[in-house]
Amino acid sequence: MSSGHKELAALGLDFGSRYVKLVYWREKGGWGRKKLDTLDFFRDYLQRHAGQLAVEWPRLGLAAPQALVVTGYGKNLLKEHFPTITEIRAHFLGASQATGLQHFILLEAGGQDTKVLYIKDGRVFDFLTNDRCAAGTGRYLENMARFLKMPLTEFARAWQEPVEISHTCAIFGESELVGHLLEGVSPERIAAGVNASVARRVLLMVRRYPCRTLVFAGGVAKNGGVVQLLRQQQDYRLVVPAHPQFTGALGCCLEARRSLLKEGP
Repeated sequence: MSSGHKELAALGLDFGSRYVKLVYWREKGGWGRKKLDTLDFFRDYLQRHAGQLAVEWPRLGLAAPQALVVTGYGKNLLKEHFPTITEIRAHFLGASQATGLQHFILLEAGGQDTKVLYIKDGRVFDFLTNDRCAAGTGRYLENMARFLKMPLTEFARAWQEPVEISHTCAIFGESELVGHLLEGVSPERIAAGVNASVARRVLLMVRRYPCRTLVFAGGVAKNGGVVQLLRQQQDYRLVVPAHPQFTGALGCCLEARRSLLKEGP
């Protein structure tokens, strides 16, 4: 086995709509993470030759992994070239590993869609996805912040005195925001209102399941306003993993490592 292979053994890749997330496991111990803009990854780190796709690992500062598993929005692009697993399995494996829990509801709110998984006895009992409406996703929150001309970091901190936002539709929501601005409502209260509408929306998705432990993952889990508003409800014990955007990539890495160890002596 080469020294490069010893340096890096297994890698999971979550090809999201906004970001590509990588989690890797080194044979000598230790985990690592890397996040890239999806368009940058597609343009700068995917090599195309004779109908084949290959990742340019040296440009990423990584050695080529012995085992690689892919999931995410863009996995169909790569499925003929690399092993893939469903996003449901990837996020289930990653969230279970990150939290150590066996019974919980997983809310995964990413750039493009929202998923809810009901985990019981260490396996997925049920799940639902909302991939037909952008409201509540990272893209929606980015658009609302841009509309209010607020830095996303400032927007994501807003939770106090939220104004009522009735439209959760990404299209009609802007006209409602204009109405509040014309009434003299501060952008901070409007941002808090948008975050509160997202919190209400996701609670409607999770309340069908008989569990009071809610694990919040995905890029939206980095929005402190939404997290605070969910905690205020006091309906759930809210758990946010240390790296909420990486649960899918972590699950893929675990799957890759499992296949690698099965092949070993």
